[in-house]
Amino acid sequence: MKKNKTIFTVLIAVFLGIVSLGMNSSPVKAANNVKLYLNSNSYVYNNKGQRLRGKNNYLKKNKAVTAPGKLLKTNSVKRYYVQVRQDLQSSPDFKVDLYYLPYKVIKSQPYYKLNNNKYIKCCNIKRINQKTVFTNQATVIVGKPLPPDKNVYAMNPSGKFTKKILKRGQKLVVDEANILNGSLYSSYHIKNTQYWIYSGNVVKKPKMPFSAHPTKSFINMQRTQY
Repeated sequence: MKKNKTIFTVLIAVFLGIVSLGMNSSPVKAANNVKLYLNSNSYVYNNKGQRLRGKNNYLKKNKAVTAPGKLLKTNSVKRYYVQVRQDLQSSPDFKVDLYYLPYKVIKSQPYYKLNNNKYIKCCNIKRINQKTVFTNQATVIVGKPLPPDKNVYAMNPSGKFTKKILKRGQKLVVDEANILNGSLYSSYHIKNTQYWIYSGNVVKKPKMPFSAHPTKSFINMQRTQY
C-alpha cells in the first residue's frame, strides 16, 4: 500500500509539471506597451503584408522589441495567447487565466503591430513580457517512416497505430500535443480528425507550443479545459 501511494504521488508530480510548463504565475500588469521576444530572425512588414526593406526592418532571433498595446484577458482560446497560473490555497489545486495581445490579420496571416505601419508575424514571437506565447494550432510536414516501417501510419487516441497512411511531404494542421500509450515522445493530434501523428514522423517540430484546449483548472484531482 505504501509503495502504491508513493507511485501515485510521483505521477501527480509529473502531471503538474507537464501542465504548468510555459505558464507564468506573475500577474499581468496593465501597460501601454509590451515587450516582444523573437523566436527566429524576422522581417518587418507594412499593413498590406509587404516586406519592408532596410537594416532596421530585419530583426535578429532573441531580440526584444517594444510594441503598443497590452495583454487582455479572454475566456476563449485565441489564435495566439499566454497562460497565467494562479495557485489556490488547497495545494496542489490551481487555475489558469488566458490573455492575448490583439493582432491584425493581413492576407490570412496574423501580425502584431510594432508602430506606425510596421508589423511582425505573430508566429515569430516566443514571449510577451516574459510570458510564453502559445498558439491554438501548428502545421507539420509528414517525414519519412521510421524503420522497419515502409509507410507513416496515423495513430488512434490510445496511441496505437492504425492502417491509415500519411503521405510523405503532406502538410497537417495539429492542435494538441500529448504522450500516448507510455511513449517517450509526444504525438500530435491532427485537427478535425480522430487521428494522431507520432512526433518522430514529422520533418520538423513546431517552433511554438500549441494547444486548442489548454488547462483551465486542476481542482480535487480533476482537470478542466478551455
